[in-house]
Amino acid sequence: MAISFYEKGELTSGFHGWRVVATIRGKRYQKYFSLKRPNARITQELWYQYQETRAKYYEARYMARSAALQYLDFIGKDHPTTLPCRGVGFQGITLGIGSGKSAAQETCYFSVNKRGAATKFYIDERASLSQAWEQAVKHWGEVFDIRPKDIAKKLEQVPSPDQFKSLRKQLNDREGCDYQASVLHHVYAEQRSQLEKHRAEKTTRGKLNEDDLLAMYANLERQVSEFRN
Repeated sequence: MAISFYEKGELTSGFHGWRVVATIRGKRYQKYFSLKRPNARITQELWYQYQETRAKYYEARYMARSAALQYLDFIGKDHPTTLPCRGVGFQGITLGIGSGKSAAQETCYFSVNKRGAATKFYIDERASLSQAWEQAVKHWGEVFDIRPKDIAKKLEQVPSPDQFKSLRKQLNDREGCDYQASVLHHVYAEQRSQLEKHRAEKTTRGKLNEDDLLAMYANLERQVSEFRN
């Protein structure tokens, strides 16, 4: 956004007054506010103030529009520089695999990428995929000043475990890494648990319908299976 003032005689075109220019999503917008009075009944001072006010108004209007569109782009699509298989559909959070201060072993994580102060939320025995996502999104909302209703929408959009599977393949096949399949163990934990509960419910023909009981049954069934093997 830019607002410029041109004195009389400064431009060969003869224009003198204000010029407001804005580039929004690659499209250029501009408006001119001339100090040439439409008739002599309007005083020069009044016309000057009127055109100056109009120029500042349009500058503010362009700035507001640009800010609104930038915000919508931020929460609505990945940043153009996001590396393959890292995006989550909006900016400020990416997927990652690795280790760090909070994770002694290599594991999957969500990274909230505030410039100069990135924070990782690991998916491990202490935090499931959905729990790590909730932590990451809430932190993202705080550091980027996201509206509560937009935070609530993102909380429901938990990435699929398969996205980390694709990231592992990308890292191993194209970026020279060597992450073992075990790095995905905790990412799929919730999915495995749901499948086990479903099998338990099917096996008991619906007699056990409380989550805790189903989980207990599934756990016992798994232990028996491991013992037999």
